[in-house]
Amino acid sequence: MRGQALPVWHPTRLNSRYHHALHLAGVVLDGASPEHQAGGLRIDGYLFNMNKLFEDFLTVALREAYRGSDRSCRFQDPHHLDEAHEIRMKPDLYGPGGEPQAVVDAKYKAEKPDGYPDVDLYQMLAYCTALGLSEGHLVYAKGNAPHAAHHVRHAGIVIHQHALDLDQLPADLVAAVGDLARLMARDLPG
Repeated sequence: MRGQALPVWHPTRLNSRYHHALHLAGVVLDGASPEHQAGGLRIDGYLFNMNKLFEDFLTVALREAYRGSDRSCRFQDPHHLDEAHEIRMKPDLYGPGGEPQAVVDAKYKAEKPDGYPDVDLYQMLAYCTALGLSEGHLVYAKGNAPHAAHHVRHAGIVIHQHALDLDQLPADLVAAVGDLARLMARDLPG
């Protein structure tokens, strides 16, 4: 309960599988951090895969934005680029309904000052081509402009690029994802 002291635990052979997790939980709940002291250096820490965290956040936020509608989003859904099913691809999410009608790829990186990385555009083109889609959406963690659209020559495919400003308050960030969801749904059939 809030404000009460944490329960004390003691390392034993019975809880040996949980020692690291229990130490980490204690560090987090105590609001502690690594300290540099004279002598030996010991740091208990953890890392986050920000790419995965951003993908998961965007997928869940889009799913919530579509709640109550006929639209849905799925985490990396396995597909294949080729007919022989040898080249795997996993767009971060797609929806709505059972068949893909839009594809999104989350990118936890900032747009370069002179534009987005070409490799991301080629990857999205491959997703759209293999899934038979006319629209694809790249969503970056940060960018120079909120939206850009590229019409691929001789393909009938439009690749949209969006940038989310992660330096917003949580409610504003969720609202920005809601705006993105409405923009994406506007171009979908149904």
